[in-house]
Amino acid sequence: MRMKRNKNNYYSNHKVWKIVRKSMIFLVDILLSIYILTGRYFILLALLIMKTKRIINFFIIALMGIWCARWAKVTFQPVFSDVRFQPADKLHAGCSNSASILVAPEAQKITKFTLVMYYNPENIEILRILPNENIGITSSKIEYDKIILDVKNPIFASTTQATSFFQLYFKSKNAGTEIIRLGTGSEATTASKIYPLNDTFTLDFEQVSECEPDVIPPSISLVYPKDTQQRISLDQYFVFDIKDIGKWVDKQSSIVHFDGEDYAYGSENLKRNGNYLVFYPSKWIPIDKKMNLKISVADQQIYGWPNTTESTYNFQTATGMVLNKWIDPMLFRKMAQEAEKISASVDECSLLANFYTTTDIKYQQELTSIIQKLWCDLSMLETPNNASGDNQLVVMNTQQKEYRNISVFATIGRILFFIAFTLKMHYLLSYRKHKKINEMNEKYLKWTKN
Repeated sequence: MRMKRNKNNYYSNHKVWKIVRKSMIFLVDILLSIYILTGRYFILLALLIMKTKRIINFFIIALMGIWCARWAKVTFQPVFSDVRFQPADKLHAGCSNSASILVAPEAQKITKFTLVMYYNPENIEILRILPNENIGITSSKIEYDKIILDVKNPIFASTTQATSFFQLYFKSKNAGTEIIRLGTGSEATTASKIYPLNDTFTLDFEQVSECEPDVIPPSISLVYPKDTQQRISLDQYFVFDIKDIGKWVDKQSSIVHFDGEDYAYGSENLKRNGNYLVFYPSKWIPIDKKMNLKISVADQQIYGWPNTTESTYNFQTATGMVLNKWIDPMLFRKMAQEAEKISASVDECSLLANFYTTTDIKYQQELTSIIQKLWCDLSMLETPNNASGDNQLVVMNTQQKEYRNISVFATIGRILFFIAFTLKMHYLLSYRKHKKINEMNEKYLKWTKN
């Protein structure tokens, strides 16, 4: 009994193929002899099945695959996303995905291997291939419907465990199942033999709402008070610098926990100004006590869930007398703001002006500040005869105001002069350019006439 060679078979010229094929034919002859001697019908059925050429080829290829697996095992291991971005057990369609390509030597001394992976270019796009470090001499190539990976003198982590050699980045246009096949051209080389490799890897893709979600949380910095080692006052307020490089901070997520209370954004205790968040405690801060302040904010990431940052600061409160608890800090601050708007009468301003002329020079600067805060007219002040140098109060008189106006008009004149000069230069350069062009045209016309 003889079998015809299948020229299209990948293993048709392999020595192992020839040995297995002869063994299968020998097994068929044995079964036929047993049937003749015993007359068992089940042996006849097995004989008819095994005499079929397609079935025989199938068994041979299966045996070859099992036998070759002893020499190397290739694993295509997808890298899935964070569990917060569901589905986390599938690859994301339309997005950049990655997979590790691992090879296990299966206790064999492999000196070289080549992996040829076939894919459907209409659905899968290979973005790039990155080799890992310290794994041998590597090379990679991307072709229309396949990638070719070569490693010479591969360095394995152990003789049995799989080692990652390449990181493959790819994307699928559509959701569904795609196949990557390790096929023709894939082989592992030992010191004396070359063994073929083959396998099939299934990839499942599913659509997601976002390919590049924000995964970086906001940052929080304490701006005021700067030194947390110094004692804080009993009406202390706090300023934080809050930033986010992704989808910006969700203002409504700002929460401050201080002195046993939670303060949420939107109340009069939390005010936002650009990147800055100002916190005003609603109660007087206790005297001579260690306290901590906790602040948390989140960004506006929707897919998955927001990125949250939480910071804690420790303080030591100041010593002093107990303030009137009937006036809370919020009311005290309002009173202080209103106090800044208090003004003095004309007689009170005149009295302060007379006191200014008789006081020592070293106190005049502070007194001037008080007079200004009371909205008094500084022209009422007279500089004493003994005032000199930097300690004299500089009061702008009528002549100085005129000089100031002259200075302003002079500045405007300089700007207008510069504009006029620029326009004139532009006109002059344009004139010269067109004049030169006209001269060249005249010369050309004379030359053509001649």
